[in-house]
Amino acid sequence: MAAQIMLPDDPEDSPLMARVTAAQHLLFPSTPRAICEQLGLNWWAALKLFEDGWLDFSPEDALVLDEAQEAELRFVGSLVVGGCDRDMLSSLLSNLPKPYAYHPNRLYYDWGARRWRLLPDPKPNPEAVFADWLDGLVERDDMGSLTGILELARDALARVRLKTAQQIFHAPPPPSGDGGQKSPLDDW
Repeated sequence: MAAQIMLPDDPEDSPLMARVTAAQHLLFPSTPRAICEQLGLNWWAALKLFEDGWLDFSPEDALVLDEAQEAELRFVGSLVVGGCDRDMLSSLLSNLPKPYAYHPNRLYYDWGARRWRLLPDPKPNPEAVFADWLDGLVERDDMGSLTGILELARDALARVRLKTAQQIFHAPPPPSGDGGQKSPLDDW
């Protein structure tokens, strides 16, 4: 009986978002052996990963790797180097669709939920984060923080206005359309 793959209800938290979708050739492709050396993965172990069905390609037959193959070898190979045996691989990867060509820097394993999740975006929409933070301060009636933010915002606006005024003052005058005649202000 095949394992049933369970994906989260929220598509924004789906591990599929971290998958390398196309087998794109790389400008500077690596060999499977080079990736194994970088990971500290024994070459025999890489061959065994293919033999046991964990890799979708044979490292022995691939002269160089495309993007998906490299991601797959790095993802599964890192788990093995981290100490996962067959049983642990089976447990960790049972709910993750094959091939395992996932960007390892975009996923983490949530041990409590027993599933892979996307790492939060390190650069979320700053306005939305700020608005949520302000809403939390309002809910807690945090007048001190809100007053401090207002003072900081007023100071920032004053600095932007000053900077804009300085740029206008120091900007070169617009070209005159008078056929090259000097303005009396040109000598100032």
